[in-house]
Amino acid sequence: MHINSKISLPTISTFLLLISFGCGKKEEVTCIDDCMESYLEQNEMVSYKGEEVGCKFFLSLYEYQNKQYYVLDSHCSDVAINPTDCNGNTLCETGNEKECNEFFKKTKYIGIVGIKP
Repeated sequence: MHINSKISLPTISTFLLLISFGCGKKEEVTCIDDCMESYLEQNEMVSYKGEEVGCKFFLSLYEYQNKQYYVLDSHCSDVAINPTDCNGNTLCETGNEKECNEFFKKTKYIGIVGIKP
């Protein structure tokens, strides 16, 4: 008994298309490690939908070396800018100035992703 196992080109194309868009939060992010929902929860924030930020704390998303980094900020408070990855590792701690400078030179700003309600 012989089974024909040919896979059509449209089937392969559809499969590759689904894989490429499977990550989805922000198209620009490579989504190697997506922790946005848990990060928002930890910081008691909600997803940003374009509302006025004002003096509220907000969370910005950056991509650096194929990883997501989050930065907590506010327009009305002095906040130490310290990009943090999904594992809680920070880039701008004392003694790590070189890596911190590289981050701000080479990072890709994605946008505001969270805000305090």
